[in-house]
Amino acid sequence: MSYLTIIFILLVALAITAGVLIFFVVKLYLNREDLLTSSDVILARVLGRFPLPVFAVNKKHHVIQWNKALEVLSGISKNEVLGTGNQWKAFYGNERPVLADLIADGASEEEISSRYHGNARKSSLIRGAYEAEDFFPSLGDNGKWYHFTASPLTSRGKVIGAIEILEDVTERHLAEQNLRYYARQITRVQEEERKYIARELHDTTVQTLVALIYQMDNFLAGKPDLTAPETTSLNAIYKRLKWAVEEVRRFSRQLRPPVLDDLGLLPVLEWLSGEVKKMYGMEVEIVIAGEQKRLQPDTELALFRIIQEALINAARHAKVSSAAVRIEYLENSVRVSVTDNGVGFDLAGKIDSLPRDGKLGLAGMVERVQMLDGKMNIDSVRRRGTTINVEIPF
Repeated sequence: MSYLTIIFILLVALAITAGVLIFFVVKLYLNREDLLTSSDVILARVLGRFPLPVFAVNKKHHVIQWNKALEVLSGISKNEVLGTGNQWKAFYGNERPVLADLIADGASEEEISSRYHGNARKSSLIRGAYEAEDFFPSLGDNGKWYHFTASPLTSRGKVIGAIEILEDVTERHLAEQNLRYYARQITRVQEEERKYIARELHDTTVQTLVALIYQMDNFLAGKPDLTAPETTSLNAIYKRLKWAVEEVRRFSRQLRPPVLDDLGLLPVLEWLSGEVKKMYGMEVEIVIAGEQKRLQPDTELALFRIIQEALINAARHAKVSSAAVRIEYLENSVRVSVTDNGVGFDLAGKIDSLPRDGKLGLAGMVERVQMLDGKMNIDSVRRRGTTINVEIPF
């Protein structure tokens, strides 16, 4: 065999060996890629047909899923955003982490809450997930409200990313705004009616009764020869008239205390504590913190009605001997708490279910707070009393 033939055979053998090696390497690589991407392909197919906008990011905050519904919503195609960290462009004008980014990073509850101004909360269904609502001015013609939930993606117990799903709740928010508007208008009309009735009672009914009392005084003074039974009867009528005057005045002040309009919230609360003591025997302590200031009339009226309802409810239904009202003036809001030492009650559901539970007084408080974009919570335990906390922004 010649030298050239031997070299040729060796080259062919090397080529065959290299080819086999390349074949197995490529096959192994292709098999590995199939294993790595098969779940992604399945997930992409499922999410692609999902009617709600959905996307997912990995631990490096790169987009790994972006479905058709989100393409339509954001105007950003999957090809544009896949593999990038530009998911924020679908929702915000400036770069910032979205909820899925925070979940992928394992952000704390405090950080997540601060990002969404207290409107984020832990999911009650999915461990490690959070849900929130926010307004996105860049979506749609006039902006949109979205409720969104972000859940961690895990592998072998480790978080490898997060998936976020969005639901358009704009119509619900508009309906709530309309309801608040109508409730505000109804409440304003009710208060105007109360003010009108209180004024009419004071200026007309009370004055008429007072005139009758004067007439009775003059009549009795001009009739010294009345018999004892006649004098007794007229004196009884006289006393009833005076009682009626005081009752009408009291009712008029309860409808709309003039001191509220003239002097403001704190003086009217001093009056209210005296009335509660007189009518129910309940002691009321009023504590003021912060720099005292006059608030908007609507705010002072709402706070007065809330405190009035809370104290009267406590006096009537909770077997309360004492209660405390604390008003704290902050830089941009006012906080009010009403605490009693009564029997308390079970708050079976959420505050939204109060009307269905028959707690109409509490429901009215909630409506007044919501009309002023405030917050309210109720802490009540059987045999341990009740605390109602309210915060209303200026």
